[in-house]
Amino acid sequence: MNFSFLPDLLALMILIFILVLLRRRHPQERADLWLLGLFFTLVEAVAHTFYAQNGPPQKILHMIVMDCYLLTGMIFVWAAGVHPVSKASRLLYLSLNGLPLLALCTVYGLHQNRGIVFFPCMAAGMVIGVSTSLYLRRSWISAVLHVCGWMAMGYLIHISDYRAAVYWSLCCVYATAAVNFQRRLPAGSTGRMAIVTGFTIWSLCLLLHPWIVQYREYADIASHIWNMQKSLISIGMILVMLEEQVSSNEWLALHDELTGLPNRRLFADRLTTAMERANRTRTRLALIILDLNGFKKINDTMGHQAGDQVLREVSMHLRKGVRASDTLARLGGDEFVIVAADVEREQSLDHFMEAVQRALDRSILVEGRPMVVTASMGMAMYPEDAQDAIRLLRVADQRMYALKQRSGVQSVKSAQGLTAAAVDSQMAAVASGSDRVLGVAR
Repeated sequence: MNFSFLPDLLALMILIFILVLLRRRHPQERADLWLLGLFFTLVEAVAHTFYAQNGPPQKILHMIVMDCYLLTGMIFVWAAGVHPVSKASRLLYLSLNGLPLLALCTVYGLHQNRGIVFFPCMAAGMVIGVSTSLYLRRSWISAVLHVCGWMAMGYLIHISDYRAAVYWSLCCVYATAAVNFQRRLPAGSTGRMAIVTGFTIWSLCLLLHPWIVQYREYADIASHIWNMQKSLISIGMILVMLEEQVSSNEWLALHDELTGLPNRRLFADRLTTAMERANRTRTRLALIILDLNGFKKINDTMGHQAGDQVLREVSMHLRKGVRASDTLARLGGDEFVIVAADVEREQSLDHFMEAVQRALDRSILVEGRPMVVTASMGMAMYPEDAQDAIRLLRVADQRMYALKQRSGVQSVKSAQGLTAAAVDSQMAAVASGSDRVLGVAR
């Protein structure tokens, strides 16, 4: 038993335990795969601890170590993979390409180092690699990389350097994992830096291992570097999960959890920014408040779950009705607000309001029943109606509630040039039918 491995083994167990605790609080498929990969790393570390060059079970332990290296790498390639194809195709691709590598690692671990065993595995690996690259991934680049990798291994087998051949294959697997993590994890993430660095070091260690073992004077430092990257990767994964949780908390602080729309806090910031921009560019800005008609009745008769479904469906339809440059937010309850910038022409404003109305008119399914949810809308224009955000919101709110009290009227827009002081006359104009009504409730 090699007691020098125990501190590194204990450190790895502690880091895995921390990752398990984080995963329990924030379950996700990726964390499960990471834990599975680290589990095989732990099994390899335990086998390495009991491995002795001349001990009775050395072949079995050596096989376990080599197979765990491969399985760990393949799991992390899967966990970090960029997804140009379906999950089923990716799983089939990795499984088929992993079989020849698993056979090589197994026969090498059992010390069956003969060309007659290695060459068939190499040939099968090349055929499978090219075929799956062309038919599953549809990538010529991947096919060429497979050919180059297996040809390099074939040369090493030809010169009877079986150790270098096997460790070259493992180096390629871990280098692939490093590249995938680099491409998939968020740029600027500290955890990403630790994970990519760890897999890069691991890949280099595997590449240099056949050469290092020939120089015993480097054994101690090589052993420390070999174990360092496992802890580095574990720490990186913990950091990624913590960073994602912080990012999630920041998102929740600015968005409505039910609909995913900006909340009142983010809306206020967006409105202020839009008004400042409109002031600089001397353009107009429209603020529209929407309040769903009869929403309380839906909650009372069908339950809050049905009400939540209505809010999600309405928000989804409204997203499709507004422009990418506009802000759609949920202020709370059944109240939504839209900030439409760069509204210069009356015709473009009409088209915009019609798009919003069409989004509201779309039928939604609530507990299997089709339903059309109408809304009362009030609009205020900047700079005609108000010069500040609070007053602008108040004007739109007053117009919306005045219309909500009138049966049959859904929405109204302010006439060009109407000021905030003329809200009362605006309502009177609506009552007399002199203003434009954009919709009629069904």
